[in-house]
Amino acid sequence: MAGKTSQARSVFSLFDAAARRWPQRPFLDVLPETAAAYGIAAGALTYDAARTSVAALTAAYRSAGYPAGARVMLLVENRPSFVLHWLALNALGISVVPVNPDLRESELDYMAAHAEPVLAVAVANHIADLEGASRRSGIGFPVIAPEDTLPRFAGKAPAPGMDTSPPAREAAMLYTSGTTGHPKGCILSNSYFLHAGDWYAGAGGVCALSQEGERMITSLPMFHMNAMAYSLMAMITVGGCLIVLDRFHPRSWWDSVRASRATCLHYLGVMPSILMKAPPSPRDRDHAVRFGFGAGIDPKLQVPFEERFGIPLVEA
Repeated sequence: MAGKTSQARSVFSLFDAAARRWPQRPFLDVLPETAAAYGIAAGALTYDAARTSVAALTAAYRSAGYPAGARVMLLVENRPSFVLHWLALNALGISVVPVNPDLRESELDYMAAHAEPVLAVAVANHIADLEGASRRSGIGFPVIAPEDTLPRFAGKAPAPGMDTSPPAREAAMLYTSGTTGHPKGCILSNSYFLHAGDWYAGAGGVCALSQEGERMITSLPMFHMNAMAYSLMAMITVGGCLIVLDRFHPRSWWDSVRASRATCLHYLGVMPSILMKAPPSPRDRDHAVRFGFGAGIDPKLQVPFEERFGIPLVEA
C-alpha cells in the first residue's frame, strides 16, 4: 500500500481521486445513535455524494471571495459537515482551525486572537461562544452555522507564505492542550496529512488495510489529530468508510461496532479499561473487527482484552 498518495498534492485531491475511483462506496456513515444525539440524518454518504456536496461548498466559498492562505475555525464536533467543509476549504488552499467544544472562554479568546481566522463555522449551541471570542479577541470574524449562506469575505487577504505549493501549504492548525502554558498552534501541511494516511495504509502486519471496503469506527474527536489525520486519511487512501460516533458510549459501544459492520476500530487507553468492567457476554466476539489501533492501554489489560473480545490491539 505504501506510496499510494504519491500523485496527490493536497487532502482534497486525494479525496477527489478516491471519489472518482470508488464513487458508489460509502465514505461517511452516521449511526442512528449519533444521528439522534446531533439531530441529523442517519445513514451513509457515498464518495460521489460527498464529492457533490464538497463541490457546492467550494463554489460557495469561492463565490464569497475567501482567499487562499486564510484560516477558518470549525466547531462542528463529529458531524459529517466537519469533513465536507474541510475538503471544500482545502480545495481552495484555505486552512482550518478545529475547535474543541469544551474549551473555556479564555481559551477560545486566545485561539481566536492567535489563529486570526476570517470566519468560524459552528453548530448552533456554540455560535454565541465564538461570536464572543470574535469580539473579545479584536479579530471580528463572522460566525455561521454549517448550513448558513456564507457572508461575503470582507477582510484583508493574508500575506503569501514562504511556500504556497499545495503539498507544503498549510491544511490545518491544530492546538495542543496547553498544560504548560498557552496552547501551541501546530501548523500541519497537506503533506503531513497525506503521509499520515499513506503510512497507515502501508503499515501492514496486524493492522493491514485493504482496498476492498474497510469500515473504521471511532469515537475520538475530529478536532484531534488521531481522527482527523489518521482515521479519516487512512479511509480516503484505501477507499474505506469512516463511522464517527458523537462520543464514546460504553454501554452501547459493541452494539455500535456490530451495527456499523466495522472491520477496524480506534481507541484510547481508558476505553478498554471501561469495556473490561462490563460483565462477560456471549456476544463479546460477535463482531467483524480484525484489529484495534490506539494508545495508552493498561499493559495488564491488553492480553485479557484481546482474549475476551478476539481482536489484537496495536499500540502506537
